[in-house]
Amino acid sequence: MEHLQISTTQNVDIDFQLASVGDRLLGHLIDGFIKISYGVILGIIIFNIIEVPNWWFSLLGLPIVFYNLLCDLFLNGQTFGKMIMKMRVVKLDGGELNFGACFIRWIFRIVDFHLTYGLGALLTVIINGKGKRIGDLAAGTAVLKIDAKGDLNDTAYVEVEEGYSPKYPEVIKLHEKDMQTVKEVLNLANKDNSYNSIGAPHPLALKTKEVVLKKMNIESKQPAIEFLNTILKDYNYYNQ
Repeated sequence: MEHLQISTTQNVDIDFQLASVGDRLLGHLIDGFIKISYGVILGIIIFNIIEVPNWWFSLLGLPIVFYNLLCDLFLNGQTFGKMIMKMRVVKLDGGELNFGACFIRWIFRIVDFHLTYGLGALLTVIINGKGKRIGDLAAGTAVLKIDAKGDLNDTAYVEVEEGYSPKYPEVIKLHEKDMQTVKEVLNLANKDNSYNSIGAPHPLALKTKEVVLKKMNIESKQPAIEFLNTILKDYNYYNQ
C-alpha cells in the first residue's frame, strides 16, 4: 500500500496511507449513484406529482452540481462515497481543508471527469504515484484512507482517572489539533516494534516532544513517550 508523508501544523512529519485507485473509483461510483438517484426522484416528483415552473427544476438540481464541493467543505473532506470507502481529502501542508482548496478540487472536476470522461483523473492518479488527480495537484490536497473505527479515536480524547493531578498547566496553550497530532504520534510510536524491541526512544516522539515543549515554553526531563502521554491527560483534565 502506498503512503504519503504530511508535515502537520506542528512541524511533525507523519506517514499516512493513500487511498487506492480502486477505493477512489468505488467512492466516485457511489457518489454518482447518489446524484443520479436524487435526479430521478426529483424528476418523478416534478413531472408526475406536482407542476412547477421549469426554472424550479434547475434550482432543485443545484445540489447535484455542487454535491462534491459542499460535501468536502462541510463534511470534513468527505463525500458520502468517501465515508463508505473510509477516505478523506486532506491538505498536504497539514493545514485545515478550506473553501479555496475545496473549490479548486471541485472546479477541476471539469477536466478530471467531464471533459475526459474520467480518464484525466484515472491516468493522473496512476502516473504521479501519489494518489492525486489534477484537482488535487492544483489544490495541494490528497485523498487518504482513514481509521475505520473513527469516533473518539479521531479526537484528542483519552480517559482521565478520578483524582488525577495535572503536571503541566501550560498545556492550555495547546489546541485540539495539537493534541490530535500528539495522540497520532503516540499511536504510531507504540505500533513501531523496531524501537520498542531495543528500548530506544522513538525519533517521531522525540521530535514531537521538542515541538510541544517549545509551544508550551517549558522544559521537561520526562522521557518523550511518558511526556506526551502526560500532556494528553493534562489537556483532557483541563477540558473536561
